[in-house]
Amino acid sequence: MIMQGRHIRTSILALGLAATAMAQDPQLSQFYAAPMYLNPALTGNTVQDRVGLNYRLQWPGIGPGYKTYAVAYDHRSPEINSGIGGMVMHDRAGSFNLAFTQVSFNYSYEARLSRKRAVRGGLRAGYTSRTFDQGNMLFADQVIRDNAPASIEAPTMQNTSYFDFSTGFLYYSEQFWGGFSINHLNQPQQSVFLDGDAKLPMRTSVHAGYRFALDGRSFRYTETRMTLAAHYKAQQKWDQLDLGGYVDHRDLTFGLWYRGLPGLKAYQPGYPNDDAVILMMGYETPYQLQMVYSYDVTVSKLTAKSGGAHEVSVIYEWPRNSKKRKHRTIPCPKF
Repeated sequence: MIMQGRHIRTSILALGLAATAMAQDPQLSQFYAAPMYLNPALTGNTVQDRVGLNYRLQWPGIGPGYKTYAVAYDHRSPEINSGIGGMVMHDRAGSFNLAFTQVSFNYSYEARLSRKRAVRGGLRAGYTSRTFDQGNMLFADQVIRDNAPASIEAPTMQNTSYFDFSTGFLYYSEQFWGGFSINHLNQPQQSVFLDGDAKLPMRTSVHAGYRFALDGRSFRYTETRMTLAAHYKAQQKWDQLDLGGYVDHRDLTFGLWYRGLPGLKAYQPGYPNDDAVILMMGYETPYQLQMVYSYDVTVSKLTAKSGGAHEVSVIYEWPRNSKKRKHRTIPCPKF
């Protein structure tokens, strides 16, 4: 969410918008808990229907913080080797409630290379609405007129909306997967300024992982497995790497992640590209309801003053999965 503003008439307004001027698309620490947002090729990557809910509160110690909500549903149609799904995402940031809401439709197609290897491609078409709350803004003419309750100057900002398209690709075997997605293919105009020019730059995501048994059993029948995964994303001059892993033991999950690129990039002298260490734990009920909580421990210059980030994901799949069919599902982690 990169916004470039012009003709801002007060320093107060400028300060309010500066908080979002260098922001990117919403990111989730539990990135595999929102598979259709991560990569449209992951749409329908189970043999069951799936509903997912995601909530993230980032930096609550800095003003109102950044809040992200998402709800998604997807379905696999094996008779046509396809997955279909839909997602609604809402993100709100800053004192002026600069927000966007996107409604999107996803489609994926799977081509099997063998019984345990396949490739998938996917597309996402979305419609986005960007809004802001002008009622909380203070303009120069209001200050000059002894803090008048409303401005008499002609508006320079308005709500905006646009179509947005993304694509993705994935290769997977029973224990390994790797893929990429490219978002904002059409680079839509997203400026809320009447004479502004702020095209949404393309965002690239590359992700891979490997799973293996820890209890000496074959991978298909293990009750304790470890997953190592990486997720690199880049948008214009901004990039980050999520690197870590987690252990699944029966119904419990514990994970540890790091986000950043230490020593590889700095946006200004003395400002390293570090972000957070992420602690994660989750539980899956006997009815395939998965619940996960994670907390981002800030390691950047914001330190503990930011309040870190809280994230909750809930995923429900139905009908109940048969153990005989487990090897047929895509091996990507589903928190």
